[in-house]
Amino acid sequence: MAISVVIGHSWHNGLIFIGGRNAVQLFYIISGFLMSYVLVEKNSYDRITKFYLNRVLRLYPIYVAVAIVSLIFVTISESGFFEIYKNAPASADFLLIFSNIFLFGQDWVLFSGVENGKLVFIEDFSKSEQLLYLGLLVPQAWTLGVELSFYLIAPLVLNNRRLIYLLLILSVIIRGYLIFAGLGKKDPWTYRFFPAELVFFLAGALAHQILVPLYKNIFNRDYSKIATLSTVFYVVFYSFIPVNDAIRTIILFLLFLAVLPFLFSFQNQSKLDNEIGNLSYPVYLIHVFVIGFIEKFSKKIGGIDPIYNVILVVLLSLLFAMVLDAFIGKRVEKIRLRVRHS
Repeated sequence: MAISVVIGHSWHNGLIFIGGRNAVQLFYIISGFLMSYVLVEKNSYDRITKFYLNRVLRLYPIYVAVAIVSLIFVTISESGFFEIYKNAPASADFLLIFSNIFLFGQDWVLFSGVENGKLVFIEDFSKSEQLLYLGLLVPQAWTLGVELSFYLIAPLVLNNRRLIYLLLILSVIIRGYLIFAGLGKKDPWTYRFFPAELVFFLAGALAHQILVPLYKNIFNRDYSKIATLSTVFYVVFYSFIPVNDAIRTIILFLLFLAVLPFLFSFQNQSKLDNEIGNLSYPVYLIHVFVIGFIEKFSKKIGGIDPIYNVILVVLLSLLFAMVLDAFIGKRVEKIRLRVRHS
């Protein structure tokens, strides 16, 4: 799924595989499933502060490394990055600096704009006098702002099934209202507004809490075999569904929720799949930097064929991700384990 986002950002035909937006929302579902697993089934944390610290260690070290590299790049490449700060009001500069450092608020940058020299809430960030999102060092990290909003409430919600249902219904109502108001099908309301996106996190949590025990009871000893078959079937089958994109997307999400317990089990069983999964986060964070770097290089040599460009972006993103995982991810993971068991 991370590769789908990479391709979506680096090639005009970004709908190949599952598409960037679908990939982001599927990540939300996975996040809900995983948080339910660690908080409800495993009960991994005896204190809520340990959960929050563990999430901080998971997200921030690699993000900080990528943000520093990006800051160096925009400084030496004369990209116009700092012009955003010069031309925006002080309140907008504060929002950008705060969100660049702490991640919180990066999603709200996309609901913020400048009108008459003042920071305002705006329905369409592209109509702002200054495109504030261009002041984000890792612009795709707005999704982490959405994730962090969910992490804040997860320990308070996921152990209460009734509360999950209530919030899920409210999230669906909010999305329905946005569509009725004419905003729900327009960026940034399509997949960046946390109250409307909460439905995906909670659907993932319910997939864990309802489907996992149901499947284990039904399939019992064949569970691991079905997990492998489901993974192969899901990856292959979706690419060949002969329907239009809207229906294909609905099928994608329903099918994903149905087989997610098996996909999760398969990843836990497979060391290779687990290693690939560990690269998803650094790939996601580094790929926009790689795209910018290759664009600068491409201009100097007179351009690169779009196909070769996307292949180069994917390969370099994977290479940088492996470096980030080796020197930061794996070392931080040891600290996270100590925090969890302390």
